[in-house]
Amino acid sequence: MTRPAVSLVMPAFNSVAYVNDNVLRVRKFFARAGIDGEIVVADDGSTDGTAESVGTDERTRVLRLPHGGKGAALRAGMAATTGAICGFTDADLPYGTESLPLAISYIRDRRYHAVIGDRTLPGSAYASTGLLRTAISEFASFSFRTMVTGGIYDTQCGFKLFRGDVGREVFRLSRIRGFAIDVELIYLLLKYRLDVKRIPVRLERNAPSSVRVVHDSMTAFRDIATIRWNWATGRYRSGVLVDLLQEELQRDVEEARKRLPFAG
Repeated sequence: MTRPAVSLVMPAFNSVAYVNDNVLRVRKFFARAGIDGEIVVADDGSTDGTAESVGTDERTRVLRLPHGGKGAALRAGMAATTGAICGFTDADLPYGTESLPLAISYIRDRRYHAVIGDRTLPGSAYASTGLLRTAISEFASFSFRTMVTGGIYDTQCGFKLFRGDVGREVFRLSRIRGFAIDVELIYLLLKYRLDVKRIPVRLERNAPSSVRVVHDSMTAFRDIATIRWNWATGRYRSGVLVDLLQEELQRDVEEARKRLPFAG
């Protein structure tokens, strides 16, 4: 079987009510867009029959995993992908498929290494999820960008795409098992000076969340300290990403010389 153009991972936990419908929506999007795409559902130890509810075929797979958290499920799912572009979206498909064509185009045609959804950008539409959750989310966002992710305001949007080789290597380096995996991914992209494009997203639906606001926020702060420690101690070292960037720079230099004969 040939390598798919796009691999989309959908992490799922007790999502039997909607996961198969959303897998079918993504399949229909791939068919309409003429994209040879694959779907990997990473079932994070569900107990409600999530894995069994998904109809599989040669381009749709289900990974049955022990419960380990969002980060662990995503890591397993991304390791199983083979697409030239890979990425993930939540199993409730909160932002639909509307943002996929633009994200794919930025990676395929404009050579970005990663495209991430950002709910704070003009053109986005996102409903509040309650006063307490919003207040904690805003405080966490401020802390994340102050301590880890610089000027990127929205780390937790469940829509991120990567060039295949970059995405699989970044996920191979990642270590966080819980929801702070999103912060870790952005941290690694920025630390390796990879090209990241933020795009607006529009909320279509919001299934009940398994996030425990206070508990998971405290865990995320602990994970931030772990992320910074991992970088300081060399645990995120990647010759693959360093070589990739050097090869791209050399290619860009050669292409510039061809376009500008007087250079060099």
